Amino acid sequence: MAVARLEKYLIVVHKSEETKVLKFLQKKELIELKPYFKTDKNNDESVPALQKQDFTVPDVNIKAKRALDILAEYEKRVGKKMAAKAGKIVVSNHEYENIASRTDNEEIIDEIISIDKEISFNNAKSTEINLKINQLDLWSSFKNRLELLGDYDSYSIKLGIIKAKKNVFEEICSEFDKKKISYEVINNNLDLNYIILAYHSGVRADARDYLSDITFEEADIKGYFGTVQENIDSLKKKLAHLENINNNLGKKLEGYKKDFERILTIYLDYLENNLEIEWAVNYGFSTDNVSFYTVWVKKDDKKIFDNIIDGFNFTRIIPVEPEEDETVPTVLENKKFFRPFELIINLYGVPKYFEIDPTPYIAIFFALFFGLCMTDAGYGLIFVAISIVLFFKMKGSKNIPMLVLILGIFTILGGAVFNGWFGDLPSYLGIDGFFSRFAIFGDPMKTDGAMNFFRLALLLGVIQVIFGLFIKFFDNLFRKEYKTVFFDTLPWIVIVVSLVIILLSTEIAVNIQLVSEPLFSASVAKILIWLMLPAALVIILFGARDEKNWGFRLFMGFLNLTIVNGITSFLGDFLSYIRLMALGLVTAGIGTAINKIAFQIGSIPVIGIIILIVGLIFGHMFNLGINILGGFVHTMRLQYVEFFSKFYEGGGRPFEVFKEEHKYISIKD
Repeated sequence: MAVARLEKYLIVVHKSEETKVLKFLQKKELIELKPYFKTDKNNDESVPALQKQDFTVPDVNIKAKRALDILAEYEKRVGKKMAAKAGKIVVSNHEYENIASRTDNEEIIDEIISIDKEISFNNAKSTEINLKINQLDLWSSFKNRLELLGDYDSYSIKLGIIKAKKNVFEEICSEFDKKKISYEVINNNLDLNYIILAYHSGVRADARDYLSDITFEEADIKGYFGTVQENIDSLKKKLAHLENINNNLGKKLEGYKKDFERILTIYLDYLENNLEIEWAVNYGFSTDNVSFYTVWVKKDDKKIFDNIIDGFNFTRIIPVEPEEDETVPTVLENKKFFRPFELIINLYGVPKYFEIDPTPYIAIFFALFFGLCMTDAGYGLIFVAISIVLFFKMKGSKNIPMLVLILGIFTILGGAVFNGWFGDLPSYLGIDGFFSRFAIFGDPMKTDGAMNFFRLALLLGVIQVIFGLFIKFFDNLFRKEYKTVFFDTLPWIVIVVSLVIILLSTEIAVNIQLVSEPLFSASVAKILIWLMLPAALVIILFGARDEKNWGFRLFMGFLNLTIVNGITSFLGDFLSYIRLMALGLVTAGIGTAINKIAFQIGSIPVIGIIILIVGLIFGHMFNLGINILGGFVHTMRLQYVEFFSKFYEGGGRPFEVFKEEHKYISIKD
């Protein structure tokens, strides 16, 4: 239940077995591997350490992903119903190795991409042909040959459009007669008038000037021979030919999808799984014959690591010391019960290498606080049921199902002691007498139960905060950081514990209903005051001991005692735990309201029972959903802000295991 001890080594491997060594280490999931970057100590310069984000993904990876996307897009284009893939493809290790070693994988990928490019090119040509057909179709009423159009030596013939209202168009036609321009209207569409014009070369200049004044839009159908219909028919034949080609290409893609989609998915998984090795091989320091790598390995795994390296003829390991200012990675080692709560630590930041691992310390507190926030045993039963499903459905790590199960158990306990079973549902079913036996703290919706909840929340807050101080005390004592122990931690333990005992020795605690009568005598309180005074003096004198100016040091020490992380800060921390009661009351209150509304509506004849059942199900699911979020967030906040601030810093670098990561497949053996 601590941060694992690590050792650093330099691997020297001959290039003849480099890839084999790396693949074997990757399968064992034992080490953190990094390329070695040589430092020139004479020039005090080093080769810049390239990061993984600087690594260029090989073209074959990109093309393989593109080929699979093409096959998926083809299925959508032809309107087939896509079957949902239930998880990853299950592959035997033998099949995986065979597919990875196939020599035609890249050829298949290139062929799929080539087919897709040809389909795209044909689609672009089809779009262009359709535009031409639409343009010609506007002039389908013109029956003469299109090569007659244009300017010739003695005459001009043009097709065009004049946009004008009826009366304006009539005036234009009248002007055509005056300018000796022959015309014929071949089609009308609202204000668009499709006409053919003819005029002698002698009036060509006047005709052009007039046509430009009336915004005559000449038809863009140059370069055609034959009639409009003949050209449309010819274009439609070309369109049909392209469609036929694409249909055949589509059938090819369908065949590739049927025969090779599974193979290419496995191959892509193999390629992406090799990226880690590709990065290490291409970006680390090497000579013509030898490559160098640095690794971190857990001290407990050193013998296994030695045995692996001994199995290769041209590979050696050399122990090395970490570089100056190098961040040692962190590996958390916890027992099975605590391991799921590493998720909470990872969200905050893993401990630094020499820092204490807080996982075991937050495990019970987190589960207990979450259960109190939910305060409903019925919801806890749902949690347990979900965890059982997850245990069967999820492959690999069981941390999430285990976390859900633990939270469910504590939710059942929290609900039972406060008589929460889907709100107050047992009272409507006439079985509340049985469940109320477990409610040792009473009903939180009643005064006695609410006050018990209030006292319990404060008590847990005091226990966790003081517990955090003791963790810091013993951790620093173990690391021989005696200044922190005696100038920072011990004085605050004395002050906080003394203040709590003094409060419980007064009538104030009785008046605010924390206790029914003082727990300690007044003489105990007087003794504790004399203990607090030297502790407070130590904080004033040494709380800001890094300050050289004594006047400023005393001023900052006084602030540390009172305001800055002082007594008021501890008071605020204790009061923050009242949120446990607030969230528990919200869960109970909403659950009670849902039951009341549902059973009132349920009294309606016939349909009432259906509304009752539906209302209870959806109402409690809603209550469960919003309070899971609230309970998780606020419980996490109590750990991160109130508890961690007493002893934990975090900010370490997680240990990056050199391992196979299969994104698309699951190997069964």
